[in-house]
Amino acid sequence: MARIAIVDDSRLARTFAATCLRKAGHEVVEIDPISIFDVLTILREHPPQLLLLDYLMPGCPGNSLVRACHEDPALKGVPILVITAHHDDQVQERLERMGSLWFLHKPFEPQTLQDEVERILTPES
Repeated sequence: MARIAIVDDSRLARTFAATCLRKAGHEVVEIDPISIFDVLTILREHPPQLLLLDYLMPGCPGNSLVRACHEDPALKGVPILVITAHHDDQVQERLERMGSLWFLHKPFEPQTLQDEVERILTPES
């Protein structure tokens, strides 16, 4: 299965997502987003095949982290699933133009997360 990194300032949200994905057989790295620098360092040390991140995080805004990942040679090809309760079509369109980006709105069911992750990780034939 895949190595998936989860970046969310809510420990409860990280644990929920991690539990769902571990039950599906994935290896999960949970990251507390203290700063963008710290997150990028951990992602480089444990390169994921998929990055899940919260959009609204103090000290580490989701849009800044998306941009930093797309500009980092080691991370720019990693697909990103933004998990957010924030519904803003303009923000979503702006982030989608960066590429390799999907959205999942909170709240969601465990199976919905598992299905979305599988859809992203399974190449189209």
